[in-house]
Amino acid sequence: MIKSKKKLIFLFIIISICSYLILSYSIKFYFSESTNFKLSEPDDLSNLSKIEFKDSDGVNYIISDFRGKMILMNLWATWCLPCRVEMPSLDNLQKEIGDKNFQVVIVAVERTAYSEIDKFLKEIAIENLKNYHDPTTMLGQHINAKGLPVTLLINKKGKEIGRFDGPLEWDSKEVKDYLTKLKELNN
Repeated sequence: MIKSKKKLIFLFIIISICSYLILSYSIKFYFSESTNFKLSEPDDLSNLSKIEFKDSDGVNYIISDFRGKMILMNLWATWCLPCRVEMPSLDNLQKEIGDKNFQVVIVAVERTAYSEIDKFLKEIAIENLKNYHDPTTMLGQHINAKGLPVTLLINKKGKEIGRFDGPLEWDSKEVKDYLTKLKELNN
């Protein structure tokens, strides 16, 4: 009986230590105020000239349609939970730093009907982003995406200058400061 109590206490201590380490890492990861945010280098296999997507009226767009402004292009899908979670921060980013020189462009890369994608965006109160759609799902292949979400930063000339794989709090001070500096350098 005493040995089993010792084992139970030892197990409890180990679980507590592991839980503490995991929790402290998670808190540090999500709430850190570090200034180390950087986009990764552009992917050499990415081919922006092949990118094509549609708006709600079925009008086709290509990257050169946005020439003259820096764009942050986010590829996402309604079935992708991390994509859904980061969408409000992209909306806030557009609201806070979007202007004639910078635009956040979201493109749903999925076969879902446009109306369903639009319905989801309305449900979560996305107000500052125009919804685009790639029903062919080829866009991810053209930019050599490893998964969703993936976000590209494209300069005024239509060239990829960086990317971020995975979700991010796009409206964090660190990210806004980084993008604002790039925006000013590209004016």
